[in-house]
Amino acid sequence: MTSEREAALYALVALPRMTPSRLQRALHIWPDPIDAVKGLASGAAIKVIGDERRLNGEGRSQIVAGWRMVDVLSAARIIKRNGTRLRCLHDDDWPIEEEDTTLPAVLLNEGARECSLMAQRVAIVGTRAASPHGVADAHALAATLAEAGITIVSGLALGIDAAAHRGAVEAGGQTIGVVATGLDVTYPRSHQSLYASVRSHGIIVSEHPHGVGPRPERFPVRNRIIAALADVVVVVEAATRGGALSTAAAATALGRPVLAQPGSTRNPVAAGCNSLIADGALPLLDASDVVIALGMTSGSRRAPIRNLSSATKPTLPADNAGRQVMRALGGEPASLDEIVLRTNLDAPGIARAVESLCTLGLAKRVRGLIWPL
Repeated sequence: MTSEREAALYALVALPRMTPSRLQRALHIWPDPIDAVKGLASGAAIKVIGDERRLNGEGRSQIVAGWRMVDVLSAARIIKRNGTRLRCLHDDDWPIEEEDTTLPAVLLNEGARECSLMAQRVAIVGTRAASPHGVADAHALAATLAEAGITIVSGLALGIDAAAHRGAVEAGGQTIGVVATGLDVTYPRSHQSLYASVRSHGIIVSEHPHGVGPRPERFPVRNRIIAALADVVVVVEAATRGGALSTAAAATALGRPVLAQPGSTRNPVAAGCNSLIADGALPLLDASDVVIALGMTSGSRRAPIRNLSSATKPTLPADNAGRQVMRALGGEPASLDEIVLRTNLDAPGIARAVESLCTLGLAKRVRGLIWPL
């Protein structure tokens, strides 16, 4: 793709009132984006919007006039300044197999490893309000898959998304962050360092031009892009409503395998995963389940999977108190009072044991509960 063609694509994306379906129609009429720019500049936008019933005469006139002002020179400056790359649905290396009017016709990306699109890709998604177990599981799964050469895709949100990206980065692997904003907008703001890590170990992808901020209606499309870029979608933790289930639904509609990690019925953020499994999603019990699912997708034609390395966990503490506490937890969170009732230890002894377990990375204190990791 030449820089002139990329500038034309960016100029089309940045047009006012441009939508994925309108951009798809424009690129079907003029497959070369340079020709599309010339066509719109000549006033031929009516070819793209002419059959839209919701538009009245005034609305059509406004779009035709606005699209005549398509600015390729400004677009060229923006993508050169930011190192932005663009792909469209007519490119040989377009990373989405389907043509769907709910999906964008152009994707923008920035980052150090555009080759992350060439590998097999697994989306790991879940709730923003993740439990310590969910965060640890997403991190470990992403790290294991990334070490095997699989690119981890997620949405750069709080909770499970962030844990998945960090797992891939810390394993030295590749990751793709899909955002519902312009590539220059960090959302949430607290994720500035995470955005930088994802850029250095992969790419950030968006359908929007620079400067576009977060709006609720943009996130469902972001979720569909995550599903479309992935060969397999994994939901680690999810409530009965939310973006993770939206991504899973989009993946199912696109024919992607969906895996969900089963959880306790006492865990509210496991309810969505349990519901997905009841509806036919594959249960995730081990990283090898993901590899098996990948073998059933077109992504299996890309780079082969290296040997899976099991995530190393700290060994159990040698002291008896720490072992008693871990047995008392039984894989579930508990309060200090509950641990007292389940062991022969006094409260100070339990407190010391818990502190030791947290230091070893075997447990974590969250909201008054001790969570085994």
